[in-house]
Amino acid sequence: MPQAAEQISARWQPRIIKISRKRQITIPSEVYEKAGFSEYALASWTDNGLVLQPVDVKDENSTVRILRMLLAQGLDGEELINEYERIEKSLSDLEVLVDEGIDDIEKGRITPFEEMQRKLKEKHGL
Repeated sequence: MPQAAEQISARWQPRIIKISRKRQITIPSEVYEKAGFSEYALASWTDNGLVLQPVDVKDENSTVRILRMLLAQGLDGEELINEYERIEKSLSDLEVLVDEGIDDIEKGRITPFEEMQRKLKEKHGL
């Protein structure tokens, strides 16, 4: 559990939260801010009931696709969260590699395949 969540849970007193006619709830501002919520939350069903956790969504469509795929695999609770974090991290790593590749292209540090092939023919007679 993140440190902020531990601090909140240590002094959090259970309370009744109203659910609107549109099935919406309001997260108390203290919890919202200290737990790191933003625009999205991950809702998981556990043996203890519904759990809401903050989630940072950069691309809603890819996140939803990943979560649906993991749910279809039967993952839930912490297992779902851990696998999502693993996949999201690898996607972030991939974004860095793509950005580096684009930078290499823009700065002329790479050569198009056809030009590389031509140079090899000239140099080695291939």
